[in-house]
Amino acid sequence: MNASSKLSRRNWLKSVAAAATGIAALPFLGGTAQAAPAQVTKAIAHYQDHPSDGKMCSMCKHFIPAGGKPGHGMMGGAMGPGMMREGLCQVVQGPISPRGYCLLYLPL
Repeated sequence: MNASSKLSRRNWLKSVAAAATGIAALPFLGGTAQAAPAQVTKAIAHYQDHPSDGKMCSMCKHFIPAGGKPGHGMMGGAMGPGMMREGLCQVVQGPISPRGYCLLYLPL
């Protein structure tokens, strides 16, 4: 292999970084490819289905109530239908109890 065809580690890393930057910019440039946000397992987040010191998922920014929007749990507005049913989380996988808690709790 001659010197001109050999790709140095530094140049390879630069090209990978440039490609990653281009892919990440697609949504801002009108591209349609969007990566789903990464979620962690309940075990990694130390999820429990009961509150901790008054902190619970329904009062967390990441909580998505059944049929609702993120950050609109019990404290995000008036109590609506389904507020005490299982919802979802932006950062933890699977169904989430509104009375649950994990280490990724972020108050509203």
